Amino acid sequence: MIKEGSLQDFSLPDLLQILALGEATGTLSLRSEGRLGQVILSRGQVIAATAGERSGEDAAADLFLWTTGVFDFLDGSPVSEEGLGLSLESISQEGLRRLERRRAVLEELPTYFSSRTWVHPMQMYQATPPALLTALGSGKTFTDLARVAALSELELLEELARLYREDQIGFSCAPEELLRQLFTTIACELFNQFSSISGVKMVDGLENRLNEEARAAALSLRWRGGKVQDNLPQAWNKEQLLLAYRPQLLILNDFIAKVYGPAFVQRIVQPLLEGAPAPQIALWNELSATPHPQS
Repeated sequence: MIKEGSLQDFSLPDLLQILALGEATGTLSLRSEGRLGQVILSRGQVIAATAGERSGEDAAADLFLWTTGVFDFLDGSPVSEEGLGLSLESISQEGLRRLERRRAVLEELPTYFSSRTWVHPMQMYQATPPALLTALGSGKTFTDLARVAALSELELLEELARLYREDQIGFSCAPEELLRQLFTTIACELFNQFSSISGVKMVDGLENRLNEEARAAALSLRWRGGKVQDNLPQAWNKEQLLLAYRPQLLILNDFIAKVYGPAFVQRIVQPLLEGAPAPQIALWNELSATPHPQS
C-alpha cells in the first residue's frame, strides 16, 4: 500500500482506485500550494472529504484538480462512519468532468497563466472595477482569490475567463514564475519530441542523465515519463532558478543535437517562442545563454 508520495506521480483518481482495491481504512491527506484536503475511507469506500471549506462529494471532485503537491495515507478507523456510501464512481466521473472543463477554460487564458498569476483590472484606475475584484481585491494571485472566494476553484477560473474575454481583467506574472513555466514548457517539449522518434535505450539514457545531474547538484528536479517535476523552493529568485535550469537545458540540447543535429533542436524550440511576449523572450535569452567560465 502506498503511504506517501507526489501527486505528479500518483494522481488522486489513481490513489482512490488503489485504496479501494486494497479495501483501505484511514485518511488520505493532500497538500498542494498551501491548500489542505482530506479523503476519509472505510474498507475502501469514501465516507467523507474536505477541500478547504468545502466538504462531501463536491470537495472530493474538486480535489481531482490538484495535480501538484504531496500526499500521505494514515491507517486507522475513522471516528465516525457517518455518510458511509459516497459513490467512488460518481466522485470519479464528476472529478474527471471538472478536469476536462478546466482544460477547456485554460485554453482561453494566456499560456503563462498559473495558480501564482496575478489578477488585476485591465485599466488599473477604471471607475468601476469588475464586481468580483471589488469583492475579493485586486492584485492577488489566483490562489489568493481562491482562498477567499465563495466559488469553487473551477467556478472562479470560469469567471476569470469570462472577465478576460470581455477585456475587464488582465494577468501578470513575476519573472520567476514566467521562468519556471518557460523552462518546463521547452524542456518537456524537447524531451517528448526526442522520445517520439528514439529508441527506449536512448530515451532512458537521457532521462537518467538529467536525473543524475539534478541529484549531483542536490536539486529538487526529477524527470519521469518525459515530464519534469519541479519542486524547487518557491522563494528562489530568478538567478537561483537560472543556475538550476541551465545545466538541465544544456544536457537536453547537447544530448539531442548529437543524435539529430542542432537544427532539430531549433525546429522544436522556435515555434514555442513565436508570438511570446518580450519578457519571456528576454528570459529565454538568459536561460539559453552559455555562462562565462569563472576566472
